[in-house]
Amino acid sequence: MPDHYRFLRSMSLQSAALILIGLMTLSSSQLRAQTKDTTHWNDEDLYTEDKTAPSYFAVGGGVLGGAFLPNVTDLNKNIAQPFVGQDLASSIFMIGGQGFITLPWIKNVRVGGMGYGGTSPCDCKDTDVVGSKKNRMLTYSVGYGALTLDYVLPLGLKHFSIVPGVALGFGSVQIYAQQAENRAPLSQFDINDEFGSASTNITHTYHAGFFLYMPQLQFEYSIKGFSMIRASIAYQGTSMRTWSVDNGVNLGLTDKLANINGSGLVASIGIFFGLFP
Repeated sequence: MPDHYRFLRSMSLQSAALILIGLMTLSSSQLRAQTKDTTHWNDEDLYTEDKTAPSYFAVGGGVLGGAFLPNVTDLNKNIAQPFVGQDLASSIFMIGGQGFITLPWIKNVRVGGMGYGGTSPCDCKDTDVVGSKKNRMLTYSVGYGALTLDYVLPLGLKHFSIVPGVALGFGSVQIYAQQAENRAPLSQFDINDEFGSASTNITHTYHAGFFLYMPQLQFEYSIKGFSMIRASIAYQGTSMRTWSVDNGVNLGLTDKLANINGSGLVASIGIFFGLFP
């Protein structure tokens, strides 16, 4: 049975109990003459929850977009400047999606899943290598999937909610480096020539996986109960694994890559559709 139907059924049972109590009150003259039966549970004893405390229910999904601000100091010093002669951008546009649902047995807690990713807006494509006809380009990318766990603060603000939470998951950082030049117009393509010792056309993808831990604070406002907008601020923390190149090939010493990761502040907005307060 879907969780929101369980919630509606629970509310119906509570309403029925209240109506029953009201009918019993109308015949209070007869009830006062009776002694309370303590040999079994009374229905009203089951409803001990504070009915004045706000309860949150939501289920939905939507899209996210945001700005990721990584520390690119070592990336620019050890990779970008030596390779393309310029710095990569210090901010990355991230885009992704998320879905979530409230846990029916833990009040105001919801769980979900999300995916997020982005690539540096590098304008270094076809950077000329001094003294040759070869061109170079470089990009830095971050992507991950994560489980989200949120607690909706019981503030009773109707359509507005403040939601602290955390995302835990796995992802990777990739640095894509390419050097290439145009082939002769009438030359015949040969895959072995592309990778021969004399080839000047080289592409490498440097890769390192990470464990993601991302505490975040979300501000949400529901619109007519079936849509919701969100603004959030988070710290995207990453515990990095070993760097490799081209699908797991060992890189040897990677000191120059040691401080390149996927960590930094993230500010995002999102729009969601589903059932909301």
